Amino acid sequence: MPDSLSQRWVGSIGLAAAVGLAYFLTAKFSVGLVLEPAGVAVFWPAAGISSGLLIALGPRGRWPVLAGVMLATIATHLIINDPLWAGVTLGLSNGAEALITAALIHHYFGADFNLVRVRHVVGLLAAAVAATTVSGVGGAVTYRLMRGPSVPMLDSWQHWFASDFVGIIAVAPLVIGVAAVVRRPSPRSEVIEGTLGLVALALVTGLIISLPRGLWETVFPITWLFPVFAWLAARTRPAFCAAGAFVVSITIVLTTILGMGHFGDPSLPVTDRVLEAQAGILVVALSAYVLAAIFAQRRESATYLAHSNAMLERERDNKLLSAQALTAAIVHEVRQPLTAVSVNGSAALQFLRKTPPNLAEVRTALNDIIRDTHRTNEVLEGIRALFGKSHQKREQVDVNELILGVLQSSRKDLQDHGVETRLELASELPLVDGHRRQLEEVIFNLVHNAIEAMDATTDRDRLLQARTELSDHNAITVAVRDSGPGIDPQRLDSIFGAFVTTKSHGMGLGLAICRMIIERHGGQLTASSDGKNGSLFQVVLPTISRVKNATS
Repeated sequence: MPDSLSQRWVGSIGLAAAVGLAYFLTAKFSVGLVLEPAGVAVFWPAAGISSGLLIALGPRGRWPVLAGVMLATIATHLIINDPLWAGVTLGLSNGAEALITAALIHHYFGADFNLVRVRHVVGLLAAAVAATTVSGVGGAVTYRLMRGPSVPMLDSWQHWFASDFVGIIAVAPLVIGVAAVVRRPSPRSEVIEGTLGLVALALVTGLIISLPRGLWETVFPITWLFPVFAWLAARTRPAFCAAGAFVVSITIVLTTILGMGHFGDPSLPVTDRVLEAQAGILVVALSAYVLAAIFAQRRESATYLAHSNAMLERERDNKLLSAQALTAAIVHEVRQPLTAVSVNGSAALQFLRKTPPNLAEVRTALNDIIRDTHRTNEVLEGIRALFGKSHQKREQVDVNELILGVLQSSRKDLQDHGVETRLELASELPLVDGHRRQLEEVIFNLVHNAIEAMDATTDRDRLLQARTELSDHNAITVAVRDSGPGIDPQRLDSIFGAFVTTKSHGMGLGLAICRMIIERHGGQLTASSDGKNGSLFQVVLPTISRVKNATS
């Protein structure tokens, strides 16, 4: 705990130092943008740095950012020989400005703010207006107290408001966008295309700035920037549009200060040149952000629609799969008792053709037919219970009795395939709570899968082993082993999947349904094989005592 606390303190101090350095360097640069002799600032990008960082970092960065802003502001004003109290007061005003902007954004739009909605652009605009209005009062009062009555408070407030407001609008979105890209990096192709767009934007901006004033007044060439912004907005994330707006803004500011191009025309009063530059920055920045938000929302809507269509198609496929699985399950499960009916009917006819007719065997075959007919109905009921949502009827089931019953009904099939059975059934096994016919179908499937697996066995005896044992006094293990060729070990994990089969005539549903049944009984069905010496299927079922303990 102390280590974690110390790490947080070190991280906060490091963040405050980084913010302070960035704010100080930006403020030093901004001081050089003040137009002399009027002392009017074109814009204050440091305000965008602090507000953007607070919005991007959220509440966890509040105190480090405010500390960095305070220290950087004090250092900046001490360097230009302002009194310490003025640096502290202006630092509080700058910190409050960033705090108000970020607090309003987080309150109305949440911590993951980005320019992906037009209302987000409007919200940032409104938050910047509110924050700079408040901080401008503190700045105007400080300058009045520091420089005396010769400094009109209204003019000071207007200059503070305009420069800080333009600074927030031009720089904060860039900081927010860069933070979003750092959290989720853009694809390389987008970075390349965005970089090319920014280069094109810088070239077009340079061309526009160098045009004669007369051409500006007739065609207003600043609109030439919008196709490039539209390209950036349509093809890249909002961060690239924010970077483009910053490129245009800093170009306008520098040409205004250096007296170059349209915004640096020395024939115009300084205040007019500043207002014109600020208006140009706002028009370009807001237009870029609105375009970015519109295209971002469009991409989000397209992604949502694509996801919705994919979900609808998946739901449709799942319904079709369920219908196919149910149909195939009925065919798969009913085929076995119907085959037994056919085999027993043929056997009864053969016994009747004998002289004299073997009536005892005929009677046995007919009884088997009747039993298999009942079993067909029970299979259908079991499938309906398995795939339906109704409550499944459960009863106390003797597993040994189930195995003996399945082998008895399969004796003709075992004889025809030359399969010898070997039983190792534990005595006095506890009962299990379950659906009798469903569990019977599991054993029946495992036995008949073993018989079919041994069809190709010619180099060894065809042996079917069935074993039961009590595991840990609360579970019964049923093991069915065959002496067939086995299963490829690499395919063991997939044999229980739906529609996965190793038989040319199989549907791949028998083992999938078996596992579904066992899992719904709270048990487990597993398979093992070395791919050479047969395969082993094990069913683990909880006993009634274990079920009662689990539910009590």
